[in-house]
Amino acid sequence: MTSETMANTGTSHVLGRRPKSTPDDIILVAWSLFERDGFDATTMADVAAAVGISRRTLFNYFATKEALLYPAVDEYMEFFGELLMDRPRDEPLFQSLEYCLHHSHDKQIELEERFNPGPKVHAARLSDGAVRYSRDHWAQEMEHMVARRLAGLPGGAALAGFVGALAAQVWTEITKHLKAAGPDGDISEALADVMSSLRKLFS
Repeated sequence: MTSETMANTGTSHVLGRRPKSTPDDIILVAWSLFERDGFDATTMADVAAAVGISRRTLFNYFATKEALLYPAVDEYMEFFGELLMDRPRDEPLFQSLEYCLHHSHDKQIELEERFNPGPKVHAARLSDGAVRYSRDHWAQEMEHMVARRLAGLPGGAALAGFVGALAAQVWTEITKHLKAAGPDGDISEALADVMSSLRKLFS
């Protein structure tokens, strides 16, 4: 069932049949509601009812409404982490991270195309609450991945913390680019600009 069909029916399951809900199913239903009613006007209770699950079950999947704006984030981060762990141990960390960002781009595009966000979802992602959520989540995940990569190395934990803080600022700068660009903003272009600035910082 497409998200458009879900938006028209207001449900993602056949009446009388217990729904089988996956995180992907929930996001597609939530996005259809966001596009129809707006992100701010849609509650977690609305999403749970449309999916056919309890609010408690929904919160087991997604701790906040903002988390619904970022589908398969764990899948992306797992892919990124595998790339990072496969880099040569003697490669400079910044070079490894830049490689992983570049080579995870296709994965990011794949996820976007799988879920195909509409204009209201795009706009909601640039709201203050969503930016805080995505920035903090990205920074935390980056710190954990780098800590794993540098496990056992002197100063590894401190370096991972620095990367986490830097990742938060990178995400903030990307958001600024996207807001300035308007509806046609491209996250890949924004990331390229930010990475160019970072290269100057570390050169």
